[in-house]
Amino acid sequence: MNLVVFDLDGTLARTSAVDELCFVQAFADVLGVHNLSTNWLDYDHATDSAVAREVFSRKSGRDPEEWETSRVIDRFVELLNEHHSRDENLFAEIPGASALLLRLQEDSGWGVALATGGWKRSAEFKIRSAGLALARIPAAFSEDGPSREKIVRTAIARASAWYAEKEFERIVSVGDAVWDIQTARELHLPFLGVAEGSRAMELHNNGARHVTGNFLDQSQWLRWLNEYDG
Repeated sequence: MNLVVFDLDGTLARTSAVDELCFVQAFADVLGVHNLSTNWLDYDHATDSAVAREVFSRKSGRDPEEWETSRVIDRFVELLNEHHSRDENLFAEIPGASALLLRLQEDSGWGVALATGGWKRSAEFKIRSAGLALARIPAAFSEDGPSREKIVRTAIARASAWYAEKEFERIVSVGDAVWDIQTARELHLPFLGVAEGSRAMELHNNGARHVTGNFLDQSQWLRWLNEYDG
């Protein structure tokens, strides 16, 4: 069996913008941090837990307690809810995402896993809001990090147990950002990109061979997934 590991924000759902907006506001509301850098490459790891730890350390000189992180997550999810109530389009799926997920789940030759740098509660809210077919899929979240490499490794391990596969014949990573392609390279995984415009060019410039803005052409995606030199 083969395995495809999907990122979430910007990859399966158009949630990158609202995620960033609410994330920054949560830190301002809870911790009084009003100058949070949104250049995620400035941080040791581009994951929610790693950013939170780094920001808190700069502010207080120590790692956050669990209850302190929970307060930030509570506010973050609350803000996501508020924005969803005002505009559901902010949480739309990338066109064709659910259809491709369902097709892969019906294909005995492929398993599906989710590996996101977002916290579990916020990720699950976005999955529900986007209507993504991920209800019964092995997944790993920011809590499994802090690095994206650790998150992807955890997702693969959970998929191995879920599908009762000691070792997958082929594992493909699908993402939308530079840190996704860097993670795939670190783990020696073929990478497929989901992006448009300058973001797509950025992925191409960092070595991505195949990049497209949606999942509507399932035949194309299946061809790419089955290539061994991606």
